[in-house]
Amino acid sequence: MRVDWSGRFIYLVLVPAVLVAAGVLGYYSLEAARNLTRISEQSVLSTTLLLVDEKVDRIEQMVIHEDEAVFQLMDPAQPEAFEEAWPPLAERLSPSVRALVMLDDGGNVIADRCRCTDEEREDFVKTLTEQILPDLALHEAPIGQLRHLHRTYGELSYLVSYRAVRHDGRRVYMVAHHDTGYVVRTVFPDIFVNEERERRWNVVDEENHLVYGPSLARAGDYLVGRTFPTTFYGWRIQVAPKAAPALRAGTETRQYTEAALIALSLLVMLLGVGALLYGAAKESRLNALRSEFIANVSHELKTPLSVVRMFSEMLLTERVRDDKKKRQYLETILRESERLSALIENVLDFSAIERGKEAYDFREGDLTDVVARAVDTYRSRLEAGSTIKLETIGVIPPARFDEQALLLALLNLIDNAAKYGGGTPIDVTIERGRRHVYLRVRDHGPGIPHEHHRRVFERFFRVRSKGHDGVRGSGIGLALVKRIAEAHGGRAWAESPEGGGAQVSFSVRCLADVPQGPAQQAA
Repeated sequence: MRVDWSGRFIYLVLVPAVLVAAGVLGYYSLEAARNLTRISEQSVLSTTLLLVDEKVDRIEQMVIHEDEAVFQLMDPAQPEAFEEAWPPLAERLSPSVRALVMLDDGGNVIADRCRCTDEEREDFVKTLTEQILPDLALHEAPIGQLRHLHRTYGELSYLVSYRAVRHDGRRVYMVAHHDTGYVVRTVFPDIFVNEERERRWNVVDEENHLVYGPSLARAGDYLVGRTFPTTFYGWRIQVAPKAAPALRAGTETRQYTEAALIALSLLVMLLGVGALLYGAAKESRLNALRSEFIANVSHELKTPLSVVRMFSEMLLTERVRDDKKKRQYLETILRESERLSALIENVLDFSAIERGKEAYDFREGDLTDVVARAVDTYRSRLEAGSTIKLETIGVIPPARFDEQALLLALLNLIDNAAKYGGGTPIDVTIERGRRHVYLRVRDHGPGIPHEHHRRVFERFFRVRSKGHDGVRGSGIGLALVKRIAEAHGGRAWAESPEGGGAQVSFSVRCLADVPQGPAQQAA
């Protein structure tokens, strides 16, 4: 038994290797696409983070610079001096500082000054002594260290800067109250004025409530935020590119697109593998059918040649004396010779079709005469007891056709009906349609299984079912019929008519549409 090692190699080695390679390629392609996306996102985030750090540091330094400026004016030896010295300089040195207070080590106010009304000053001093001082933990503050408290009291946000100093062996505390409203109204709008075209930003508190700016909820992963290290540490600056929503949507779309493209690539590869497998399977099946065809043709050639040779030898040796038997032998030789000629003609025509060199000699003529000639030609080949009948339905119009090709097609159909019909009557019908003439050949044998109605027209295909066993054939007759029908503007098909048997038909296009009667239209 011959082993098809090429087929085994394709199925066992090549196909799994291609599938694994496709999977690996798809995985690494997707990972590469994701890495590129991540690198792009990280580049945007890094740039934004540097910007946020710069703005936070700028605000921090502004507050610290103002604290240092006002605390230099506050001399514990002359507590009342800064009350006169600070107001004229406040707008230039410390525009965000609203009030200054000096306290002794017991938390009592030594001196104070406020850029506000007396009523507002009294409210602040009261808030400072009653609510803010307990949170400052002044006794724990290291001498000389600048510290800050950022907290909400009575729904108002307070930023308090303070420093402990020593004077005459006692601790004295300098406190500066920054106007957070001024910072929100003036400092924040100015801080990002140069980046407004490219970025959006806001400031939120610890509960993520907006302090300043628009909502950035749609920024997604492109939102960068940072809290203030020492001053407004209860707030957080957030920055996102103005195109963040579009970038976010683009990233999602790009991911889907990349996944779709990779999936499509994998699908194309799988389709390629499938096409390779299908082609290999089809080629293998075609090779098997070719081998069977060669065996069938060899058998078809051998049988009539053996008969012709046997009866010829008997006639030449004059071993047959009876004239009736001589005539019978000569008729057998003629019938087998005709069968042999028909087979050789089929093979030659099929070979021309395979090479794409079939040629037709189309001429206008009467189809009825061609069909009648085919029936008469085959009638002489029928075995005793077999009958063939021709029926014409409607007025058959003229057509352009190749006479020899149509004769070949009809003789193939009649020969099949005779072989597979098992000696049953053969009905040949020529019928007028609207645009075509239909030629039908029917037998009353076992018929063609419904699932093989299309496949019988494939080259080398032969029906393997009960009732067809032992019937000789090459498997190219119906393939020739189909090609001839298509060359004449028609088609070929097989049916299982009522009453049993098989009916194979093909059509030939008329020269022109001719008006028909009701009966012909129904046909």
